[in-house]
Amino acid sequence: MQTKPQQIGWQLHHQEHLFIRANSGAPTIRLKFYHYPSYRQTVLLTQPPADCKVKSKKDNRFFFFSKKVRTKTTISLERIVCIYPTLSTVSPQTSWGRISDIPRALQRKYKQSFTYWPVDSPALKNISEESWFTTDDLRNWASAIYTYINNTIQYPEKQDKRLGADTVLRTGTGDCDEFTDLFITLARIRSLPARRLTGYYIHPGTNEAEPHAWAELHSPVHGWIPIDIALRNIGNHTINYVIGKIEEFNPALADYQILRQNLSVHTHWERPAPLVTPLFKKEE
Repeated sequence: MQTKPQQIGWQLHHQEHLFIRANSGAPTIRLKFYHYPSYRQTVLLTQPPADCKVKSKKDNRFFFFSKKVRTKTTISLERIVCIYPTLSTVSPQTSWGRISDIPRALQRKYKQSFTYWPVDSPALKNISEESWFTTDDLRNWASAIYTYINNTIQYPEKQDKRLGADTVLRTGTGDCDEFTDLFITLARIRSLPARRLTGYYIHPGTNEAEPHAWAELHSPVHGWIPIDIALRNIGNHTINYVIGKIEEFNPALADYQILRQNLSVHTHWERPAPLVTPLFKKEE
């Protein structure tokens, strides 16, 4: 009987382009776009994008492009990256620790209010008055918030734009962004460190790379625990998750930015989904 080869990762082939047209002169174009961080995954850049440098800031990595170009030109951002996710599971059957054991300094660090995470929203603060919200057991709190958010977002559907936690509470509509933003906001109201991860969820069977957002919750016992309420996944970082960037204190980091763009320069992005190929362990 033949054994099925063990899948260990993904090859992602990005074939993206930026089309440039300037009214005059030879403009200098500066771009910043995110690379895959070495967090919960091993990253091998087998074909880097031309004329780009890799830079790092905390857990995130990004490419920086700066070059004088012709009046009319195309910048190719084609690259091939191999990602090997580090699989991990935190069982809901084990203790995640007590909320009161999280250091106060760490709790305060994650209390800021942002556009998509409105910690100061009166409507969201009202939820904190419910009995289940004040439990000190982190695992039980995560289970209760999972149920609450699934009951709140009654119309899970793709959105044209990101709504934020306040809006989703009123409308009951949202996609992975709204599940994640509502979770992070409520966690921070409870003084729990929580952050947003974005990247791709690669669908089993089709190998389609779908842009995706999910959260992490900090446990005093296990560290950061994956929380993906939209996909009903609590505690598991599986091979299907590819991390693009981590958002902690800026909930709206742009995947691609044109830095200091001149008004006389017109641009158009072409950014199809990457071509995904499974990678398997080589036979010994």
